[in-house]
Amino acid sequence: MALEVADLFKRLGKPAPASGTPEWERANAALEDAFWVIAAQGHPAWSPQRHPPVIRTLALAVADRRFRNPEGYVQEQAGEVSYRMPDGTPMGLALTRGEQTLIDRVSGRGGLKSVNGRRSVASRGLRTGYPYPDPEDSWGLT
Repeated sequence: MALEVADLFKRLGKPAPASGTPEWERANAALEDAFWVIAAQGHPAWSPQRHPPVIRTLALAVADRRFRNPEGYVQEQAGEVSYRMPDGTPMGLALTRGEQTLIDRVSGRGGLKSVNGRRSVASRGLRTGYPYPDPEDSWGLT
C-alpha cells in the first residue's frame, strides 16, 4: 500500500490540503524522508509502493512527528502559557529503540543470539571426534 499525504492528515485530525500547496509539499517531504530513513535501516527491496504494512504505520508515525515539530523544539512559550515536551520524546526522523527493533524484526534481522550449552559425553576409552578435542591434536585444542 502506497504512502499517501491524506493518510498523514487523517492521523493529524485535519483535512488534507490540496496537492501542490506548501503544507502538502511539507507533509509529502516528511513522509518521504521518514520512509527512506526506515528503509535504510530495513530491507533493500522496500519501496514506497511495496513494503510490509507495519512499515507504513511506522513511516506515518515518524512523518507525523517530523511534520508537527520540524525544528525539534523541546519547549514553547506564548505569554503566560508554556508547553514542554516530556524528556525522552523522540524528535524528527530519529528512530527510537523500539522502532528500530520493529524494523529489524520485519526485515528478517532478529539479531545474533548466543546460547550457552554443555553436552557431556562418556567416551569409555573411545576417541571422540569433532567437535570434541582430540588429545593428540596438534592445534592445541586439548
